[in-house]
Amino acid sequence: MATRPSTFPLQRIIFLAVSVVLCVQVGWWFNVQIRESSRLMEARIRALRATRAEAWQLDGLSLLSHLHTRPDPSSRTGVIEGRLPNLPDLEQRRKRIQGRYPHVAVVPAPIALDDPALLDGAAYLTLRPEPILELENQRWHTVFRAVTEGAFMVVVVLSGLVLLYRKLSEELDLRLRQRNFTSAVTHELKTPIASLKVWTETLFTRTLPDDQRARIRDLMERDLERLNELVGNLLDVARAESGNLVIHPEPLELEPWLRGVCEAMDHRLGAGALGLRLEFSSEAIWTHADPKALGTVIENLLSNAFKYAADPRETTVTLDGDGEDVLIVVSDLGHGLSAKDLPRLFHRFFRVGDEMTRQVAGTGLGLFLVKEIVIRHGGEVRASSRGLGLGSAFTVRLPRLPRPADA
Repeated sequence: MATRPSTFPLQRIIFLAVSVVLCVQVGWWFNVQIRESSRLMEARIRALRATRAEAWQLDGLSLLSHLHTRPDPSSRTGVIEGRLPNLPDLEQRRKRIQGRYPHVAVVPAPIALDDPALLDGAAYLTLRPEPILELENQRWHTVFRAVTEGAFMVVVVLSGLVLLYRKLSEELDLRLRQRNFTSAVTHELKTPIASLKVWTETLFTRTLPDDQRARIRDLMERDLERLNELVGNLLDVARAESGNLVIHPEPLELEPWLRGVCEAMDHRLGAGALGLRLEFSSEAIWTHADPKALGTVIENLLSNAFKYAADPRETTVTLDGDGEDVLIVVSDLGHGLSAKDLPRLFHRFFRVGDEMTRQVAGTGLGLFLVKEIVIRHGGEVRASSRGLGLGSAFTVRLPRLPRPADA
């Protein structure tokens, strides 16, 4: 079984390492923003407290100027007379302080532990709460903006890394499937060519009885049919990828056509090898389809049911109507499918990566071609399975055509 290139785990480790480093760096940046905003707020609060000290100094100097005693110039004896100065009232001092220092309030009792009393003890100076609350709001607004910008940066960078990681994974997966396809096609071509070479040498170098010659001829026809089918699938896939896969739809009654396709496929694989059981609706069901292209769809589904199941096989083909649609279901009791493989089952070159099924011959193009043909018929195809070892079912849904008047 082919394995994923060894670079894939390394790239996953690198992706996780880069993600961790990015988150750590952004977390450090958050911490720096919070710490620096705290320092800035403390500096601004200290500046406000400095204005409170200036206000105290202003008021103290004004009181001292009123308390200063001068000689009475009218006294002839030069005697200094002590008189009580006329001090400004508290309201005048408050207006003067708050007019010059709007962040400082004059209060009758201290609010903070370090609020200083006026020089005469008539009141206290404190900082108003509004500027401090405004500084706090500005700080948290700055922190929130920094966190938002950092989170946005992390989301954008990680989203880009995830997209790159997914694209890289898809590219590696496609490369792996292409490599498997090359190996499978080489094997599919080499086996019948080698067989034809042996039979040709046998026919031209030996004299054989008629029954042996007939048997060899039958085997050679099977090998040629196998080669023709492989080349046809490759050409159809190339046309589908380039958008040149052309179908020629016509009114088609599905019951007799589908019965003929299933019985012919059963005969080609070996009479009874499919364990075929047909369950058709009793009413006539018509659709608008290309019999040959749609036959390729049914043949690929029946071929998969044969290859991915062990003897004794049991394959059921169901035909029924569902309102305005037609349902064709091909189910088997083979290896089954895991849930992780279902989304990629119809991708080009994809083959189920189980060791047991890897031993089955195939190119990984059959289901891709099935999907392309069904889409061009205006329908859809889906796969389902109850799990590994429990078989699988493929449902083809096509637009239903009313029964033609001349049918």
